Amino acid sequence: MLRFTRVAEAKFSGEFQERVLKVYGLFPELAEHDIKCGYIRKGMRLLGTARGWTTPKQISLQPNVGRMTIAHELTHLLQGSDGVPHGEKACDIWAVARLPAEMLDEQPYYLLRHWHRERWLRNRVQAKALCERAIGVRRTERNYIKWLSGELRHLK
Repeated sequence: MLRFTRVAEAKFSGEFQERVLKVYGLFPELAEHDIKCGYIRKGMRLLGTARGWTTPKQISLQPNVGRMTIAHELTHLLQGSDGVPHGEKACDIWAVARLPAEMLDEQPYYLLRHWHRERWLRNRVQAKALCERAIGVRRTERNYIKWLSGELRHLK
C-alpha cells in the first residue's frame, strides 16, 4: 500500500495525491509492499527519486510532476525483479509501456531528452508501441535499447 509522508500529505494538493494513486494503481505487483511517498522541495535538481532497497520502499516527488515521472519512479521499485532490468533508459522504456497512451503527459527524460514537447505529443502513441516492442526484442536481442533508439529516430 502506498502512503504519503506527513510532509508530502501537507505539501501535495489533493489532486496531485489522486494522480499519484492512479498511477500507482497501474502497478499491481507493488500492492503487497508498503511504499512511502515523500516530498522533494520545488527547485531541486531532481523531479523524483526511488529507493527500492529500503523498508518500506520509498519514492519521493516534487509537487505536480507528471504521470510519466511518477511511473518512472515506481518502475525503479520493480527493477531487479519482475523482469525489469536496471538502468534509467530501461526504466523509461518500461514506464512508457506500462502507462496508457492518454496518461503519457511528459516525454521520458532519459530515453528522449533531446525531443521537443511537440514532437513527443505528436509521436507518443507510436513511441509507446515501440517501447512495448522493445521489451519483446529484449528477449532475443541484447542491444534492445540501441534497436529502440534507431526506431525512435524515424519519428519526426
